[in-house]
Amino acid sequence: MRRTGFILFTLVVLSVLVKLGMWQISRGQEKETLTAALKLRGEQTFYSVASLPDDPLWYRVRLSGEYDHSKAILLDNQLDRGRPGYHLFYPFRTENGAWVLVNLGWLPAPQYRDELPVLPEFHGQVMLTGMVAPSTQLPELSEAETENGWPRRVQNIKPQELADATGLPLPDWVIQIAPDDPLALKQNWQAVVMGPEKHYAYAVQWFLLALAVAGLAWWWLKRSTH
Repeated sequence: MRRTGFILFTLVVLSVLVKLGMWQISRGQEKETLTAALKLRGEQTFYSVASLPDDPLWYRVRLSGEYDHSKAILLDNQLDRGRPGYHLFYPFRTENGAWVLVNLGWLPAPQYRDELPVLPEFHGQVMLTGMVAPSTQLPELSEAETENGWPRRVQNIKPQELADATGLPLPDWVIQIAPDDPLALKQNWQAVVMGPEKHYAYAVQWFLLALAVAGLAWWWLKRSTH
């Protein structure tokens, strides 16, 4: 009975370790695909929202229009070198009448939670350069209380909810402002947080651990037969 239980436990552990290794490999392949798309699509620039393809992610844009400062959105819990802060989003109306949501970058949070940072404003017609990116989907530790009014702090950028809140026809993606845009704030957003090589390295670690467990199990079983 003890021997059978040990074998079953070992098989379960090995199964979990191998699955973790395979998952890391699949994540690495996803990152390779994303890196290739960033390189290829990042070389193409579109000058209007209407000209973007059906899948617009990672293409560069250069748009003329105006920011709407009356509906500022602050993405909460954004750290920069350990300092808490926000990513500032403004709706942007292009000269062709299309609305997009723009991440201008990082702002430090005031000392007290009930205070909000002083927000920059950019009036009049401006030129926006940036990259089309997916909306942020961060883990939410608890159900955050919905804030009313503006500026508004949010735990995630959910375009449909924000479209309803602002009354603006926002697309289901956002624009990350280019670091060299004159109106860009501090930039700490990354399209690829962890490269594919790290995922593959983690996969090797899981497989080596599975091999070690298998070796130890074989040694114990062989020893127990004597």
